[in-house]
Amino acid sequence: MLKTMREGSAIFVKGVMIVVVVTFVGTIFMVWGVGSTPGELGRRGVAAVVGNVEIPLDEYREAYRRQVETYKQLFGDKLDEKLLESLNLKQQVLDRLIRRALIQQYAERKNLRVGPDELTAEIQQIPAFGGKDGFSRQRYLAVLKANNFTPERFEREMGRDLTERKVESLIRDSVKVSEAEAREIFRQVRRQLTVEVAQLPAGDDGKKLAETITVAVGTGKTLSAAGRESGAQVKTYGPFPATAPPQGIPDPEAFRQAAIALRPGEMSPLVNGQKASYLLRLESQQEPSAEEFEKEKPTFQTQVLLGKREAVVADWVLQLRQTAKVVVEPDSL
Repeated sequence: MLKTMREGSAIFVKGVMIVVVVTFVGTIFMVWGVGSTPGELGRRGVAAVVGNVEIPLDEYREAYRRQVETYKQLFGDKLDEKLLESLNLKQQVLDRLIRRALIQQYAERKNLRVGPDELTAEIQQIPAFGGKDGFSRQRYLAVLKANNFTPERFEREMGRDLTERKVESLIRDSVKVSEAEAREIFRQVRRQLTVEVAQLPAGDDGKKLAETITVAVGTGKTLSAAGRESGAQVKTYGPFPATAPPQGIPDPEAFRQAAIALRPGEMSPLVNGQKASYLLRLESQQEPSAEEFEKEKPTFQTQVLLGKREAVVADWVLQLRQTAKVVVEPDSL
């Protein structure tokens, strides 16, 4: 939200203010293993309880309403109930509020706070509040009023947002990626694989066929020969990038994960997909050259660092969740 506001979002200036409490597009955290007491929290006007902090139903509903307004700006007339359901928007919003509460409680325990000067400086950098001579108090109040915000409420939400960003920055900044680590990841993801594949039916039929083929391979037959004898279709795919399975594979993600785990000459256990099952044998792999890595090193190492930081933050939030007590009112969704 703050990034959008700092860059002078036209949507914001026109009156659709994306509040801190709104779920960011693409930032979805699941509520892991929450407990619930149907109806009890709803009667108290509470959507969820995180530790000793209650998330009011009104706050949740307001966050949901504003997120819907944001999506209306993105999708226009295409936004309907069916699309909202496919986006799982209600769960996104509640998960985001729970995540925020977890981080706020961590900040309080660690005495991590946003001072008045930090808050003032952040607000004064928002272009929507600026005039030709910079920040305008009069424009600030007018924009807030047009969006049904009091300065107290807006500044409270802004302070929460800044606190959250400060805490997450501390976690992210502690993550490093060495050149050796980046080089190994580069090798893994840029490998070119050639894989022999026996494609089998999904379910029990595929499992029985896989057992027959595996036994035959154990006696010294090739996967190709064992597959043909069992009536299975066996094909060779490749070379293809380790991150991009070849076209025509019904369950590409299950296929990819199995393929990258193999060593040359090794056969996989049965790979179960939703549409089919597989036995894979890695025939060969071609690794990228040192020159390729050196050419792409700066950009690639940065990409790995960003990805690792997000993964570490997600894992950290998961750990917060595992040590906290979260109770959700199911009727709020």
